[in-house]
Amino acid sequence: MKKVQIIAALSLITGSALAAPAVEWLPPASSDLVASGLSADIGQLPASRHSESSPVNFSWAMSTDRDPTPQLQRAESRQYWVDVSGSQLAEGIDLPLTAPGAVIRVSALESGSELQLDPARLQLSVDRQALDIANLQDVSTGAIMQRQGMSVPEDTVAFRLPSDVDVARLNVRHPGAIGDQALVVHVFEPNSPWVAEMTAPRTNFLAGQPIEFGLNLSDGTHTFTIEQVDAMLVSPDADQVWSLSHHADRGLNGQIPPAGLSAAAGLYEAHAYIEQQIKGMVVRRDVKIAFSVAPAAGRFTGHARQTAGSVLALDLGVEVIASGRYQVNGEIFGTNTFGQLQPLAFAQSAALLEPGSGSIRLELDESVLNGSGLTAPFEVRNLQLLDQGRMFLLEERQRAIVIQGQDQAPRRDFLIER
Repeated sequence: MKKVQIIAALSLITGSALAAPAVEWLPPASSDLVASGLSADIGQLPASRHSESSPVNFSWAMSTDRDPTPQLQRAESRQYWVDVSGSQLAEGIDLPLTAPGAVIRVSALESGSELQLDPARLQLSVDRQALDIANLQDVSTGAIMQRQGMSVPEDTVAFRLPSDVDVARLNVRHPGAIGDQALVVHVFEPNSPWVAEMTAPRTNFLAGQPIEFGLNLSDGTHTFTIEQVDAMLVSPDADQVWSLSHHADRGLNGQIPPAGLSAAAGLYEAHAYIEQQIKGMVVRRDVKIAFSVAPAAGRFTGHARQTAGSVLALDLGVEVIASGRYQVNGEIFGTNTFGQLQPLAFAQSAALLEPGSGSIRLELDESVLNGSGLTAPFEVRNLQLLDQGRMFLLEERQRAIVIQGQDQAPRRDFLIER
């Protein structure tokens, strides 16, 4: 019997011929914007206003010093507002304070009133002790503030309390104020340690899905449980209002129903009105956060196909309910020589889609990749799907896709006996 050894040098065959890079969608994070299903009413969607129809795809290098950590949206407040009538102001209104040097502004709710607020007619008392108007700082009127560029009604009077007088309650009277005149009083305490804070996991939400906000009150040293708060969501035109529930351990939560999506352009707002008694002191704060709301009208399908002949070109599956021009943004990270992920490039694409399932290609220019010195595995972060013609952000993922490298085939030697 003759023994013949045949060597199958499979190591000479490139890995790309044997195995394509593995593309894996990562599960969405709790703070990601993801539609579980498409629930928008196509009849309520505005017409797409896109003008460009040609598909585009481009990328550019991203700075390596960029911080990829997602940031909470955050708003702080040392202020509050009070709605009063002219008759209430004439009789006197009590304003709780927590520090000296508060700034008080009284304005007609709308311009063109006949209120004629006059600083000389103000009557003030601090903790039931009369305060001489001459001791006030920075007394001003609406006309003066308008000349300084402030957008306030002309019927406005403002002043600052002395910074060396501690105060727990201020009483403000303006004899002769018109009884049914609508007024708003703004109280700002720049020197107070008491701060209300509202946070949101992101700046965009989808109608019909839960909306949550963090809420706390702090004196700079300790954070206190908020017991009394009124909170609501307000549409851009203030025509619709939805209540928010308050839970001391979970903040605020609620939702905008799909049918409640406003046709008015602009941002929605979450408002919280806090009044807390702590050791005999009343702390009052108003805080708000602005955010956008989009219909659940499009999403990534979870499919991604590697384009032949390119390491970083992905056809991403997209599902939409209305025709239009859609955009995909992504930040691509690569692996350095130490095995660490670092920023590589931004990539953007846009294309026309018809209702149903389609795809948009997200591709990295080969010269950008070659100049980076980075290799697989790659990761696509901050992946976004937008409706360009309707200005909707439909999906956003902090960490979206991992692309593994092409595996080299192992060397195999076969021994065949004949």
